[in-house]
Amino acid sequence: MRILLVSDIHSNIEALTAVIEEADLSRFQGIWCAGDVTGYGPNPDECVRFFSGLPNLKIVMGNHDSVISKVSAPIGFNPNAINAALKNIESISPGSQSWLAGLEQSIRIDPELILVHGSPIDPDEYLLSLELAIPSLSAMAKSGIKIGLFGHTHMPAVYVYDKTSDEYFEESVKPDIDIELNISNDFVYLVNPGSVGQPRDGDPRASFMELEILDTKIIARNRRVFYKIATCQDKMRTKKYPEVLINRLNFGY
Repeated sequence: MRILLVSDIHSNIEALTAVIEEADLSRFQGIWCAGDVTGYGPNPDECVRFFSGLPNLKIVMGNHDSVISKVSAPIGFNPNAINAALKNIESISPGSQSWLAGLEQSIRIDPELILVHGSPIDPDEYLLSLELAIPSLSAMAKSGIKIGLFGHTHMPAVYVYDKTSDEYFEESVKPDIDIELNISNDFVYLVNPGSVGQPRDGDPRASFMELEILDTKIIARNRRVFYKIATCQDKMRTKKYPEVLINRLNFGY
């Protein structure tokens, strides 16, 4: 089974469109999204409508989705994120808000695989490093979860716990290079596809992953694609989004 794994679209329809065109949905049996369809960018409704119309979708609620659907308040958001969230709320349709509000914070896709936004422990946690991922990897090992798919950090990553040697390590994630995840009782993995709509790893291209799920392993491949950044930025300026959110798209930070 081949899965398109995405996260953190952040109302960037130009980036989402580029990813969908590059990936070619006819090659995949499903799309899994680790949350934050909305926030930061200028097109929340268009992005929600894309996902809500998919037949083979697994998706969780991100922290921005929660705020923009009015499930929660923007606690912990910086002023620029709050500004963008309020603009998203002004432009999103009630139907899209309702759809977002109905999303779960985690999905146990099968007994050994979980889809979350932040971490398996806390939906708002940022797993920005291997050190920060260790508690989640340990908790997964105890609960029988072998693969955790997450987002939130806007950076592609693969963290690994080798139970046999009791060692934790991080795989190097590079575009178009396969990473094999062994489905066995010996390993636990956390996998982040990076951000479609607001990458923060120094590469402004939209980021996503292809997962080839086989009987004994999953082959994960990070993909990057250029998109019409200037078009997104022009819309943000017209709608008076914070300049820092506009400019950061050029640099992927």
